[in-house]
Amino acid sequence: MYCLRDMIFTKYKDLNERMNHPPPQISPSIWREMEMSDKNKGNREKSELAATGGSAPLAKYRHEEIKQTGKEPDLIEMFRRFHVKKDKNWVSSKAKPLHDGKIEAEAEKVSQGEEPNRFVIYQEVIGPQRPKRVIGMGHGVSSVDVFGPASSQEDRTKERGKMMRK
Repeated sequence: MYCLRDMIFTKYKDLNERMNHPPPQISPSIWREMEMSDKNKGNREKSELAATGGSAPLAKYRHEEIKQTGKEPDLIEMFRRFHVKKDKNWVSSKAKPLHDGKIEAEAEKVSQGEEPNRFVIYQEVIGPQRPKRVIGMGHGVSSVDVFGPASSQEDRTKERGKMMRK
């Protein structure tokens, strides 16, 4: 298999050219699928923070939680739920320190006599967000969805509840 790929990769440097010139022994549809499979495998290997939720986006689980309980799910608990395997081990070496950092930050706020805001703690520990993404929450969840423009978590939960009832 690698001989076939190497033959094509050395001959055609451009991705479109490679896709358009599969080896003679392989049909074009299978060649495209193999190419995508290899690319996706490489992307998965680069991921530092995998999740255990399967193919369903975390936003779906979040939406279901809001629907069932009527309130916003706790970010720190959601992070734990989707980054611990069934055998109770963390999915990556990066996940556990992030979770522990959130718990420690919350305990520190309590010891200082402050009311801990778990949304703010989550954002502080995870670090700066990429635009329109919240680390650990999957695709489809934007920072505005989680942290809001300026309103409180309670106000956002009430608004979502009203929207879902319509």
